[in-house]
Amino acid sequence: MHSSMEIWFNAAMLKSLSFFIGTRYILARHDNRFISFTSLISMAGLTLGVLALIIVLSVFNGSQGIMRDRTLITVPHADIYREEGSFSDWRSVRQRLLEEARILAVSPYVQAEAMLSQRGYHQVATIKAIVPDAEMSVSTLEDSMVQGSLSDLQPGRQGIILGRVLAGNLRLNVGDAVNLIVPELQMDSADFRLNMHRFTVVGVFDVRFNIGAELALIHLDDSPGLLGLDSVDEALHLRLKVDDIDAAATIVEQTLAQLGPGYGGEDWSIAEASLFNALKMEKIMTTFMLMMIVAIGAFNIVSTLVMVVSDKQADIAILRTMGAGQRSIMGVFMVQGITVGLIGTALGALLGIAIVMNFEFLGALLEGIISPSGVYILSALPAELQRQDVILICSSALIISFLATLYPAYKASRIHPAEVLRYE
Repeated sequence: MHSSMEIWFNAAMLKSLSFFIGTRYILARHDNRFISFTSLISMAGLTLGVLALIIVLSVFNGSQGIMRDRTLITVPHADIYREEGSFSDWRSVRQRLLEEARILAVSPYVQAEAMLSQRGYHQVATIKAIVPDAEMSVSTLEDSMVQGSLSDLQPGRQGIILGRVLAGNLRLNVGDAVNLIVPELQMDSADFRLNMHRFTVVGVFDVRFNIGAELALIHLDDSPGLLGLDSVDEALHLRLKVDDIDAAATIVEQTLAQLGPGYGGEDWSIAEASLFNALKMEKIMTTFMLMMIVAIGAFNIVSTLVMVVSDKQADIAILRTMGAGQRSIMGVFMVQGITVGLIGTALGALLGIAIVMNFEFLGALLEGIISPSGVYILSALPAELQRQDVILICSSALIISFLATLYPAYKASRIHPAEVLRYE
């Protein structure tokens, strides 16, 4: 029993000794000021890397959030349709969907491509036929109206609402007339016939994004004649508003399972997959490049520890002769490197979080210092701090710091006391 307690006590002493000596080497003394300075440089590199990663990724998150919100003004959270044949039962399906807890609202619509023409200006655009009251329940498009209102779309009056970019390209304002030209395939031949319809602009909206900027809206009851259909049921879709847009794909899958065969659907991440995949890849590549700053800080840890090992060979030899094992010697230098990494990571995380939480104020303050005329609109940059990003960044920095200590610590543990003390 006494022997076991003695072994435990000695092990505890060796561990505390490794911690004490490792942290002591970080502090400045008359004989190792340069080494302590390089430790500070390593710490500063990690702090800068973690700080930059948190700020940049937060700005990425904020920008992506704004893009997603503006995209979802005109793009459905989820979309349900008939894969084949007429969607004649859409009213009963709509009622069933509204009974689902996770589906907040459902709106019918028909979408097609057409050419708008007026006074020599022509442009192909997406035409979306909606029911205004239902559309206002599934989107915030009404809040984006700069002229008129969705309720100005009245059945039978041939009214049309244009995106601001589309209206500008065609030089149209509220009250102007515009021609909608729709190609129609002749059933008895392979020829196309152009059907022209006259509409009046009753409103203009601006989603402040490229998706939806060239969209045109008409009333659902005006679409059959425009599209050459006997009934809107032949091309009708149901737009869904869900309680959690991140779970839209799961909700679509569950909804299709309940409706049975013959129905299809997709969520917003599929409809605009190219955009959001590109944004995701851009975020990954930016994270990888900024992580190089953390790696540089880790390389500084390696060089610092190598210098410490070279400078402290006599101390290592004395510790070995006093009974310290290879693991204890490794622990000394691993403690030093991990302490530098821990402090640098913690400082970077705290500073990064503080800056992001006060981003608008600090941006406005910096604008006032470097650009009183307001050329640099830093305060307008969106920033959204996400916990998983902070955890990933800090974990990566600590792991890199730990890995950086392994080689110098191993090199120190392989020093032979007799060869060192021979020249002392």
